[in-house]
Amino acid sequence: MKYLLLGAAFMGVIGFAWFGRGEANVYAMVPAQAYAKLRATPIQADGKSAFGRLDYAISGDGTSKIYWNGLGGTFASSQCEAEITPEGADKSRIMAHCNGGSMSDGAAAGMVSGMQRKALIEHIDAALTSRPFDVKLAQGSTASGWPSDARQPDGSYGTAVVGALKMEQDIKQMGREMEKDSAQRDADAAYKRAHAGVQFQAGKPMVDLSPNSR
Repeated sequence: MKYLLLGAAFMGVIGFAWFGRGEANVYAMVPAQAYAKLRATPIQADGKSAFGRLDYAISGDGTSKIYWNGLGGTFASSQCEAEITPEGADKSRIMAHCNGGSMSDGAAAGMVSGMQRKALIEHIDAALTSRPFDVKLAQGSTASGWPSDARQPDGSYGTAVVGALKMEQDIKQMGREMEKDSAQRDADAAYKRAHAGVQFQAGKPMVDLSPNSR
């Protein structure tokens, strides 16, 4: 009985710590303060931050939106955004989404964007609660308490599989069309070679001017 009571007390403390703050994406500060904190908190390209080793430029609209744009070039880039809206008189609600990724990600681009969003949420939470960024929490623990964002691409495994199958079909179809075009070009070239010295005018006999015809 004693251990049951101690266990209940412990779970109560954990529950209070978990639910006491309320909604995970609502922070006890006015939007101007949240904006200033996020705008001033850099993302280091050290492999231990929100976006690994990619360099990022941070910008904003001055009041409610923060943008993180990847500088990794065509094959490794991303665009993420956080939107801050007032919640009551002295709180801020944050919504976040990411879109982009490497061209080599292909059908898995949505999954990559989802991972980037999780890391971004950990970055936001760490910045607004004045704590260090945690790589392990960036894998999804912090983001699990946040609501979904309709702007976020579908990063489900099923969508990635469907996308991969469609990509494979498109590649095969493209290959068939290229083979057809190549065969047509070869046929046209062969026809031109065979009739290189032939002149034809409507209503008149066809005249072969090639040297072999004389």
